[in-house]
Amino acid sequence: MKKLPICPHCGSKNVKSEEEFYHCDDCLVNYGRDAYADDGTPMIDAVTGLRFRYGDVISGSVRLRFIQDGDVCLYEVYDSQEGGLNKFAGVLSADEWKKLKTTLFESLFVNDWDRVYIPVNDGREIRGNNEWAFNVIVNDNEEYGYEGVDAFPVYWKQFLKLIDPFMDNLKTE
Repeated sequence: MKKLPICPHCGSKNVKSEEEFYHCDDCLVNYGRDAYADDGTPMIDAVTGLRFRYGDVISGSVRLRFIQDGDVCLYEVYDSQEGGLNKFAGVLSADEWKKLKTTLFESLFVNDWDRVYIPVNDGREIRGNNEWAFNVIVNDNEEYGYEGVDAFPVYWKQFLKLIDPFMDNLKTE
């Protein structure tokens, strides 16, 4: 029996598979439906770029950008920590680019993420150095943004694991 994915809204394992989606019995949310752009194109095919930022203005940030260019995808990652600038650029094949987008939408359920993540008011101090933003770019008129400060989506660790190979390029420079 195939293991069911945890709910991207609450992290529950108490989910069941429906015909074309999953249903969480704890938070009562449906998720995992196929994602489509405004023009009806599947998001995996429609996405033309991605942007990710982690860090803040004071201590610097790490940024990762992808932009589709014909049949390939150009990417760059750069680190502006401590006023310096460490940068790396590379190219993904069409197959690698599609695999990345497929993972985002079919395994990490990015289309089901909340738009804003903020900590629960439980008395913990917000450090403010864990700011992040992730944008999915479809075209000039369609973009989806996700952001947070000291709070993260359920699939955050898996997301970081997905982008780690790109971030690792900074460590070798």
